[in-house]
Amino acid sequence: MKYKLWLKCVLLLWLMPWAVQATTTESYNINSDFKSSDINICDILSLPLQGIKNDSVITISNNVNIKGLNNNMLGFSKAEFNSGSGNPTDNDYCNGNRCVINPDKQVNKIKLPVFDVTGGGVISSWNDKYKKILPGKYTSMDIGLSSVIFSSGDYFIDKISIHSKSEIIIEGNVRLFIKRMNIGDSDINMSGKSSDFQVFIYNSNYMAVVSNNAKIKAYIYSESEQQLQLTNTVEFYGSIIASKLEFNSTVNYFGENSCEIETKPIGFELLPNDTIFLTCDMVPIVINVLDDKGNVDINHNGKVTLRTNVIQSDIAFWIDNGNKIDVEKEIKIKIKNGQGSVFLKANVIADVKVFAQINDVVKSKLYKFVPYKFHAEAQRIIAGKPENVELSVLSCNNNLVNVEKSYSGIRYLKFKTKYITPSTKGNGVINVNNNNKNIEFENGKTSLNIMYPDSGVVNLIITDPNCTNDSCIITKTKNRKITNNTELTGSVSISSRPWTFAMCPQVGDSFTGTATSGDGLVAAGEAFVVRAKPLQWQAGDSLNNPIDVTNKTYCQRPITPNFFANGAPITTLTASIAGIDTPANGHRGELSGTVAQPNSGSHDKVAMIFNNLRWSEVGSVALKMTANSYLGMTINPSQRAIGRFYPKQLVITDSVITNAHTESSPFTYMDQAFTANVTVEAQNVIGEPTFNYGEFAPQLKETLLLTAVDLNPQTSINDLSSRLDQANLANDWQQQWQQAQLTITNGALTFKRLPKNGTHATVKMTTADGPYEVGLGLSVQPRSQCSTLGCTDFIAKTLPLRGYNTSQAASIAPLTGQVSSRYGRMVLQDINGVFDKPLTMPLKVQYWNGEQFIINSDDSRSRFNSQWSCKQIIYTSKPHDKASLVATNNSVSQGQNNSLQVLPGIGENEAYIKQQLRFWLRIAAQPASNIGCTENKMANQPWLTFNWRGVGDEDPSGLVTFGSYRGNDRIIYRAEKGLNQPIE
Repeated sequence: MKYKLWLKCVLLLWLMPWAVQATTTESYNINSDFKSSDINICDILSLPLQGIKNDSVITISNNVNIKGLNNNMLGFSKAEFNSGSGNPTDNDYCNGNRCVINPDKQVNKIKLPVFDVTGGGVISSWNDKYKKILPGKYTSMDIGLSSVIFSSGDYFIDKISIHSKSEIIIEGNVRLFIKRMNIGDSDINMSGKSSDFQVFIYNSNYMAVVSNNAKIKAYIYSESEQQLQLTNTVEFYGSIIASKLEFNSTVNYFGENSCEIETKPIGFELLPNDTIFLTCDMVPIVINVLDDKGNVDINHNGKVTLRTNVIQSDIAFWIDNGNKIDVEKEIKIKIKNGQGSVFLKANVIADVKVFAQINDVVKSKLYKFVPYKFHAEAQRIIAGKPENVELSVLSCNNNLVNVEKSYSGIRYLKFKTKYITPSTKGNGVINVNNNNKNIEFENGKTSLNIMYPDSGVVNLIITDPNCTNDSCIITKTKNRKITNNTELTGSVSISSRPWTFAMCPQVGDSFTGTATSGDGLVAAGEAFVVRAKPLQWQAGDSLNNPIDVTNKTYCQRPITPNFFANGAPITTLTASIAGIDTPANGHRGELSGTVAQPNSGSHDKVAMIFNNLRWSEVGSVALKMTANSYLGMTINPSQRAIGRFYPKQLVITDSVITNAHTESSPFTYMDQAFTANVTVEAQNVIGEPTFNYGEFAPQLKETLLLTAVDLNPQTSINDLSSRLDQANLANDWQQQWQQAQLTITNGALTFKRLPKNGTHATVKMTTADGPYEVGLGLSVQPRSQCSTLGCTDFIAKTLPLRGYNTSQAASIAPLTGQVSSRYGRMVLQDINGVFDKPLTMPLKVQYWNGEQFIINSDDSRSRFNSQWSCKQIIYTSKPHDKASLVATNNSVSQGQNNSLQVLPGIGENEAYIKQQLRFWLRIAAQPASNIGCTENKMANQPWLTFNWRGVGDEDPSGLVTFGSYRGNDRIIYRAEKGLNQPIE
């Protein structure tokens, strides 16, 4: 069989084990021998109704109607009609005609697997809704008032009864192997395909019955010597092979051949399209089997049946490989590599209608054989474009074709358009010589100017009504049986194609956006719609390839509606990338989705609708539309710029926040720089980078906002962005896209101290607060007109942002890591001692823990340099300024250091001196005010300054007092009371 391979694949799928889980499921295992069975109905099936050799019998009586038969044929050894009393030749049961019995169509038995239900289960289903049954062994099934689902697979059943308005739903491919069957008053597989449900009935002493208003779609094979009976109002769809079969009392049988019906119908064309020939012509009848793209299917081999409407002999004949066969007889010719051919030759003037049939598809054409005719070569034209056609008058003379030179002068002709493919009229007829019907001939020849405004195959029928064999004798015509009033006529086959395709947006869309201006279309990778309209040619149109149809006026041009009509020639339209429109030299990207479809596909009779095209890049793309094979012609490809595509999403692909101090638990002092490294990528809908984004005009690129957030979840307002200093980032960093990425590399940021209320602008005075766990995140600055321009936002915006005057919480895309921000200060402890010995001045760094300043034990890096210092003499008992700090350049360890020493500056054996001084360690950019210090060198750690004296944040300082009573170590100096009270 022709489709054996297809069904064998289906049956192999049936033999796979299946498992479906459901709460109302019953299942048993199938024996291993059964699983290995290889049963292929297509090995034997050729008719919808066949018997099993050698003595099969079909019995038909009462109101039976059998449809879908090939030539009304029943493949049985014997048939009995009207309860055996009627004449087998006297019936009308088959397609309303007499049934034809053909014993040669009986089939051999199938080798069924061994019947075995040992250990099988029992199904009793009443009032169940969508009960699911799994493949397996069953001793009985009784189903009533239920809807039951048979899961895909094989069932081994001794007895099955389905009745009482039940419904059987077939899920996938189901095969039943049974001995007893009774189906009545139920719908079996009516929502599925007949081929999905196969029933194999073994020989037994029981009759299998389908009755009582049952409806069933199935293929049934019964080798039982007891009858398979369909009776008492049954609708059956499918095929039956049986040894004994009976139809009785209102049976409507709709036959299907599983080997053919369930396959894709074969499309083919019958040629030639020209339908008027001379009686001396040898007409090549060609059958081309076509694939779904309208091309000859070179993989198809088979046969085609040819017959005619001629019922008399010696009218015309076929010539097949040199054999002459009268057209009264049906012939079969081979199709090899998708093509078959035979010659047709008429003996007399006649009309011969040729029928070509492959499977159930029949096509026909009427060919007229005449003694003389108008003739022109078949034309291939462009819709709307005028073409000149050379026309001649030909006749037969001793089986030779001659030009009738006697046919000259001005002739009044009639022109008619006959629509071949498609067979319906579109938007016009063939225009000949601008509708001037008076045509001048010279020596049997002339030139016609024709224009057809549509596409497809049409015939131009040309007739001279004033030239018949009585009134316009063509001298060289010598034909047998020339009838009266044979007009001079002829036909010209015209194949017309569209000029090109306009590419138009759907309503509400615009294609005019570019990387620098215009509206947005869709995000990269999202589906967009292109309406491809087949256009007529107009005066001035180019024929160079490709045709640029960017101008929107092309979308208002006249089309060729027959391009979409039923039965129109098939071609495949393909969309592809011709290049990048904007940005210049941009990345090409990929076009995906449904990029190709036949003109029989999705359309609205005006345009082909490509509704699932996807471009992976951004900017505007030059799209190309082609159809390379339409009636053997190539339609001019068209090209149009389509845009703007913009990124679907912004994604932080890499980020890290690095605190200034990492020696212990990471932290950063307020006003101290920390670093952030961030890579943001503009992506399409499937997460691929959109490289063209960096070349967008600034106003079409998203501006990013870097935001600081208090990570304490209890904070009602967590937006700390006003304290995030971004001054050290590159100017306009928010729009510095390079291809698909925006990058911050080692970006220096600071979390600023909180200014003290009322502080004068020239004096920096801050208030301790915090500490904070600060998170950073990115968001997109809101833009207007997003609905037209197209805007892009971050995905994975998981960091909540709650700001002032915000009724609804927002969210931003977080960076990895966080800043542990602390308000810090460096502290020098006041010291005192004897007048002539060095004193150690303890140094520590502290931070505000929310309640008080504590030593920052996480800091082992903050530095100090005693050479970068200032001093102020507060008191001395005699002029003396030699007290100084010992040269020390060091750093704290776990927040403290005791290496800083102060020397009194008194020489050996020098008299007793009392003195008090204040020393400052320079860590800020400017020295502290009001101290008369001119030392400008500094370690520049302004984040450790503090508002010690109420005059602004300044360098740390400590009070040093030399001179004490040795008895109680009390400090004594001559000065006013309270002069040197330490600052807290």
